[in-house]
Amino acid sequence: MRLTIDIPDNIFFAINEPKEDLKKRLIQKLALELYKSHKISLSQGAKLLNIDIYEFIELLNRNKIPVIDDYDIDDEVEKIKDLLKWLLVIVQL
Repeated sequence: MRLTIDIPDNIFFAINEPKEDLKKRLIQKLALELYKSHKISLSQGAKLLNIDIYEFIELLNRNKIPVIDDYDIDDEVEKIKDLLKWLLVIVQL
């Protein structure tokens, strides 16, 4: 999907930044905000920025955004519980 943002010329020139640098910064801010608001996962954030997951974690840390918070932990605990139930069924077979 392609998303276009119109920036008035006077604002773009006032920013005084190359187009590609501004584009990269906007995508980075978008990825950080989407991750922070639980809209995307670590891997989705990394993919959006075309970096590996560890680089995305470093970026989150530099921006003081928790990599794992209570929301993530609760979700992971539920996934583990479901997995354990499934494994118990297999073991009983």
